[in-house]
Amino acid sequence: MKKMFLFVLLVVGCVSDGFAQDIDPLAVGVFIAGKGSMNLSKTQTGIENGFVVAPLSDFGVTGYIPVSKRKNMGVLLDLGLSSYSYSQKPTSNVTDDNTITHKFNYFTIGPSFTASYITFGFNLGLPMGVSRKNGSGSEVSTIDPFKVLTINEPKVDTIVYSDVKDNLQPILEIRVGTIIPIVKTSLGRLNVFANVGYMMSNLIKDEHFRLSSLKDTNPSVFSVSIGVNFLLGLESPESDE
Repeated sequence: MKKMFLFVLLVVGCVSDGFAQDIDPLAVGVFIAGKGSMNLSKTQTGIENGFVVAPLSDFGVTGYIPVSKRKNMGVLLDLGLSSYSYSQKPTSNVTDDNTITHKFNYFTIGPSFTASYITFGFNLGLPMGVSRKNGSGSEVSTIDPFKVLTINEPKVDTIVYSDVKDNLQPILEIRVGTIIPIVKTSLGRLNVFANVGYMMSNLIKDEHFRLSSLKDTNPSVFSVSIGVNFLLGLESPESDE
């Protein structure tokens, strides 16, 4: 078993050295990815968050700029359309009608630094829309009702409505991941990549939540994405020899 383990380490080392010999040149291409995501914020009493997988959530164009002539180190820049989803359902008596999937769509700008197959960067998202669907796939209203107490006498409860669509805000997401070359040719290279993302901001403006006690329920998403990109080389690759 020990000899087998050492053999595997040797093979991995040789493969890594083989990849490291070719310095990736300036390149541009396209990417596509699927994503699983979940709301990390608190929920109202009796509601729980769920993880949602979207097989096709992100796509767009990508570019690579090398920053070293000896090592594969560079800057990646993704421009595209991205979505983040999560579900919410009651903690009891769950049905398709009360299981709601929330989906937020963004135009995203995602720069990251890459070295030794590791990537680190961030994703800035500009809101483009939001939708809600129940477990049967039917559209659900994005307008939320809030029961508030009037300031007039006698004080009574009244319902105030607010539409999520009118209260979307930009997002900032920190991303850590990996990018692994699968095929390299004189034309370009095909890579598989994976990212773990954590939002530093909320999806909705606090103004949407008419009760201060509900502002803690403003969603913020954790996500895991896996995809591929193809980068067309714009110059001849260099050798690290």
